[in-house]
Parts: sequence; structure tokens; C-alpha cells
Amino acid sequence: MTHLNKKQMAAVFSKRESRQYEQEGYRYALNISNAFLLERIFAFALDTSIMFLPIALWELCILLIFIGILPIWLLDPLEIGTLILLAISTLSFNAILSVKSGGQTLGKYFYDLKVVKKNHHEASAATLAAREIIGFSLPTFVLFLFFNIIGVGAYWLINLLFLLVHPKHISIIDLFLKTRIVVLRQTLRFVDTVAEEVEPLVPVTTIDLHIHSQFSYDGQYNVEEIFQMAARSGLKTISICDHNSVKANRIARQMAPLYHVNYVDGVELDCRYRDVDLRVLGYFINSSSDIFAHLENESLKREKNASLRRVEAFQHHTGIRVDVDALLENNRFQRINGEMIAEHLLDHEELHDRPILKPYLYGEKSDDPIAHINEDFFAEGAPCFIPIRHPKLEDILDIIHLTGGMAVLSWAKETLEYDETFFTEVLDQGIEGIEVFTPYYSEAQMARLLRIAREHHLFVTAGSDFHGAHKQEIAIGETNCPKEAEKLVQTLLDVKGKTPQTGA
Repeated sequence: MTHLNKKQMAAVFSKRESRQYEQEGYRYALNISNAFLLERIFAFALDTSIMFLPIALWELCILLIFIGILPIWLLDPLEIGTLILLAISTLSFNAILSVKSGGQTLGKYFYDLKVVKKNHHEASAATLAAREIIGFSLPTFVLFLFFNIIGVGAYWLINLLFLLVHPKHISIIDLFLKTRIVVLRQTLRFVDTVAEEVEPLVPVTTIDLHIHSQFSYDGQYNVEEIFQMAARSGLKTISICDHNSVKANRIARQMAPLYHVNYVDGVELDCRYRDVDLRVLGYFINSSSDIFAHLENESLKREKNASLRRVEAFQHHTGIRVDVDALLENNRFQRINGEMIAEHLLDHEELHDRPILKPYLYGEKSDDPIAHINEDFFAEGAPCFIPIRHPKLEDILDIIHLTGGMAVLSWAKETLEYDETFFTEVLDQGIEGIEVFTPYYSEAQMARLLRIAREHHLFVTAGSDFHGAHKQEIAIGETNCPKEAEKLVQTLLDVKGKTPQTGA
């Protein structure tokens, strides 16, 4: 085993933090709002104070000379030494910290802040160094030499006033370098929760029948990591229902006895009824059936075809060329959605002079440019929206039932709100249950769905729809199911007449 010294370990840690931020965290970093303004100011003040530590040392030496502990002849060398230390601390300390940590000085580290590019991606080392030296260190040192503390105070006051009045609470130098300060809270920490959470997670219930793994295009964690979290959370029964994929189930059945968590084979399948897109959860399915491999392959083909058409539609509509090869490289699912195209545009500065991108870079939509671009160009009804023709609901229900499974309607509230008559028609096709308890529904909405389930003699399920960082606000086991209602969900497990894989 290779042993690292403290310096090497610190370097590895800072690179790991930056790598995690660039892979996942940048999507969830928050702009500085009024809620974080005090933290921004305190970090600003702490970084400024560090610059002037040599002056504090100088004042201490003056005091020791005054009371006779140090000889007076040390005054001149101490003054020279203080100026040298001041030059070092102001011109290099914060800049080196920022470059080494990928955008965090001591103050920013304490308050979970980070310097990034305007699009929230990592800033280059040159940009980080220039921000600290040109924006703060050099003006501070020069003003101190010529105007003493009065000049420095005036400069910092101007910066502070600008920080307070700017809507994103940035410094003056950020305007020129196109950088931002973002809040990392629940960003990098969320990316690494499996290994580093100290307190156990506490679910609302002990059953979570809607979890996504890395076999879903938007899932973060592998199957074993999910079981680790489930066991630590006190969950007794789970089901991994990946999008159009059953690959997680084989691994999950192996993990269940190791972590003493019951497991139900599951899948979430895209389908359509009367040209309305739906999703159906299949439980107790025979995951080894070849039909599911066929479904997954067909789904991947549809998604890739739609991705290429989506890029083509955008290029035709805007005249902006998108590098498809770059977007598909290392793309396991060969899927290009609107958010990926938006990130691609923002990452390429040579495209930033295009008039169509101005509102997202500098205008009223620059607060969350990726979300706005996705909504304006790729959402349903937008000019570059590409519909995907999923299999018919009737065919998907036949597959679930033929493989021994039970069909449960996912996102039941949304289907109900589309049209109540339509909702009843969907249920009549062979749906055996509806997902009632989920963190996305209010108590009133869940109560309405529960009444419908009773009226139609349907089973009731509870699921968090846990994805990881893609939906970081939702924790595993967070289903909104009251403890007393858990017996309704348990009925599905009991009545089905099958014993889930267990380690009990």
C-alpha cells in the first residue's frame, strides 16, 4: 500500500473535492442569496483579516518594546520584516489557497463558499489566481504603502457596498473575470453521503418501493450503496425500479441477505395511452425474462434517436452547432437531453457572443441558465421539443403480468389531474395499484388518491423516487407515508403471495 504524507493527502483531498464538484456538485451549487449574505460578508472579512496578520504581529512587537521586553533597536528591522510579511500575506496567501483548493480561501472554506465560473463550472487556476491578486491582494498592498489604512479601508468599503447591492452579491473583480461565488451546502457533502454520514437516516416508514440506481440514466448510487443506506436508515423492505431496466434486481437479490433488507424485484417502464406518456411500476416481475432486455434495448434506441433529433432541431432553430461526439463520449446511456445541451453551450465561450444566448449569460435568465434554456427550447411545446413514442400501456401491462408481476401506476396524481375520465380509463386497462405515498404529493392529494384506491379496490404503494444528487432534496425512505398507513402498503406484499428476498 502506498503511504501519503500530510501534504500529499491534502493535495489528493482538494483534487477529490474539485472532481466531485465538477462531476455532480456544480448542478446543485446555489447562487448567493440574501439568506447567505451574512456568511458571504463574514468570509470576506476573514479573508481580509488574514492579509493583515503581519500588522497585528507588528502591533504586538511595538507593545513589547513599549513595556521594555524587547529592545528599541529592533524597531527598524521589525518594520522591514513586517512589510515583507505583509507583502507575502497579501500578495500570495489567499491566491495560493484558492488555486490549490479549486476556489476556496480560508473564509470561503469555513462558510461553504466557492469561486466558480459564471455557469457554475470549475474556474481555471489562472482565473482563481487573477481574482485574488488583481482584485484584492495587489490593490490592498499598494494602497497600504501609499495611503496607509485609510486607503485600504476605502477600497474595501467600495467592494463591500458593491457586494451588498449586486443581486448575486459578487465583488467588482467578478464582473471582469465572469466568476461567481456559490454556496456548497448540501452539494459536495451530498455526493459523498454513503461513506461520511455520521447520524443514521430516519425514514418515515420502513418500506420504500421506488428507488433508482446507476442503471437509471439519472441515478447516482450503485446497488450495494443503496442497500448500505437502506440498512442504516432502518428500512425493512425496498424495491429498485430503474427506468426501463431490470439489471439492478439480480445484484439486489444478492445484497438483500447481506444487509438484512427484504427485496422486491421492480422496474419503472415508460408507456403511452392515447398518446399521453405514462410510467408504470412493475413489482414481483421475473427479471430474468428476455423480454426486459429487449425492452431496455428498444428504449435506449428510442432515446438515442430522440437525442440526435433534439440536437438537429436545436441547430436548425438557432444556427448554433452542437458537438454531438463530445456529448456522446463516455455517455453510457447515449442520451442527450436539454440540460446537457445547455451545459455544452455555456461551457464554450466562443458561443457566448450569440445574441440568442445573451439573456441566459447576462440577462434576466442568468440566475439559472441551464434550467431556463431547457425550458425555453426543449420542454413540451418549445421549438426543439422531440416527442418519444413509447410502447402502448396495454403491451407494457401484458409484459408485467406475463412475467408474474403486478402493475402499479406511477405519478398517479399527474395522470388524475390530466383528466379524471382518462384516469379511470387507464386504471381499467389492468392497473392493480397506485403509488399514493410519495414526497411529491401533499396530504390532501394523497388522501384523494387513497379514496380512489379504495373505490377501485387497488393496492397502495409508497416510494421516495430516490435518485441521489439528481434529486438531492429527497432522501431514501422519505415516502410521506404515515406510520399507521404502512399496513396498507404491506398488504400488497402479503396478498401477492410471494416472499421477498430477505436476510431476516
